[in-house]
Amino acid sequence: MSFTTYHSLGVAALPLGASRLLVPLLAATLGLGLSVQTPAMAGDRAKALRAGHTVKNIVVPGSALCPNPDVPCERENRPVEVHLWYPADASAFAGTPKTFYRSALYGKPLMDGRWNPLSWQVEAEVARENAPIDLNGPAFPVIVFSHGSTNDPIDYAHTLELIAGAGFVVAAPAHVNNTQDDARIDFINAEAAKVGQPPLFKCRDGRLSPCSRGIVARSMEDRVRDISHILDKLPDWFGDRADASRVGVMGHSRGTVTALAAAGGSETGTDGTPPWGFRAEPRVDAVMGLAIGGRAVTFGADLADVTVPSLLVAGERDRNSVPQVSEDAVAAIPSTAKAYVPITNAVHRSFDSTYCDQLKSAAAITQAAATNSHGEQKAPLDWHTVRLIGTSAPGGVSGMAHEYCSADSFSHPDITGLMKSFNGLALTNGETFTFDPGAPTTGLETNEVKQGVTELAVTFFGAALKRVGNDGLHFTRFLAPKWLEKHVPMVGTPLAFARGDAICPPGQGVDCSD
Repeated sequence: MSFTTYHSLGVAALPLGASRLLVPLLAATLGLGLSVQTPAMAGDRAKALRAGHTVKNIVVPGSALCPNPDVPCERENRPVEVHLWYPADASAFAGTPKTFYRSALYGKPLMDGRWNPLSWQVEAEVARENAPIDLNGPAFPVIVFSHGSTNDPIDYAHTLELIAGAGFVVAAPAHVNNTQDDARIDFINAEAAKVGQPPLFKCRDGRLSPCSRGIVARSMEDRVRDISHILDKLPDWFGDRADASRVGVMGHSRGTVTALAAAGGSETGTDGTPPWGFRAEPRVDAVMGLAIGGRAVTFGADLADVTVPSLLVAGERDRNSVPQVSEDAVAAIPSTAKAYVPITNAVHRSFDSTYCDQLKSAAAITQAAATNSHGEQKAPLDWHTVRLIGTSAPGGVSGMAHEYCSADSFSHPDITGLMKSFNGLALTNGETFTFDPGAPTTGLETNEVKQGVTELAVTFFGAALKRVGNDGLHFTRFLAPKWLEKHVPMVGTPLAFARGDAICPPGQGVDCSD
């Protein structure tokens, strides 16, 4: 089929507390070939899904340590942790323990008697740890998820486990040298230096801080290399249950750019933006992105070579990467199956589905620990997480927690005093941070975004990476305006256009042309 683009899909404003996702996953009834049994209400979805979770470690060779790809330089082997979610076997699911998501620094000693170890953790909504994979039916399509710059895979875990439970193997690498754990190591090593102590941790690749490195070209090269090596390892992890012939890449922020670069490569760049010097990963069959990266980063990918089905979702209140960047990226992509879905009340961090729970856990620990005899935060790494999420440090451009977390995030337990302690913190726009207890101040909770993104991802990848059959994407049916209005009520007034041989059922609000 041929497909052009959706334009300006807005979010209908609903009262606080109203459910924007009135209909759950419809994969079974829409014939997407997924194994999920569909519950009657969205709130029951997690009860009906079974997802397993495990972590694998791989070594990705050949990462560059120098900024210029044209000059011979040292190369290193990077140890990469890969979070895996997948449909779980029904008979073993109930007897398998629930997954808890934790930083790689969780529980590691800092300075005994002075600083407590990082202790926050987030409970899975669906996933059970090391539950066996479901052996029934055809092999599961694969989605590789790429996190944002200085994020971690677990920041999106509640969304990814729902997607996996609907019939996908989801693999999310921690892109070493560009993760939040890298930033945490740099932070705590700097704090140790202030009190005359040596570095407490080495970087994940064995080098000394700084672990979080700012060379975008090499970060992008490493990220796409991570995807390729994960696809190589899937048979070792899942045998024939993961179908590596049906591969999608999904990402957030720089992870969206990673998905586009994996599909199109970066040998020429876009609109004069310098490329990063690597080819596409030919096994990528579809791309979905959330809150794309900044323009200077996004256009380093060869968007003109992205010919696979592509879906970009943007937050219209995003101050980090404004929606226009997503719109321009969609325009530059020549794929004949592409879509653009802006969400009116979403900020950049609205898509980080565990952030509000991380904040609650870390803030409770920080408050209980209080300060030590030196007047320092007794739980410095938990405090670091509170500041990061609560104020969108540094600068506030990605969205403060009170913009997208529920009011309950700050009241049970009561962490409003801790949040108010950040009042006066300087923001990039010249203003200062002021905690607003009227959360979420945008009127859109991250849990609602999670449900909407899950709906879109399962529908999009379910059509593009069908487990059974290969009769086209059917965008005009499964992501048509009328479908979106009915099944994803957070979408307001969508427009869609299809060309030529598109499957264009009547009554779906699609403008079909020759």
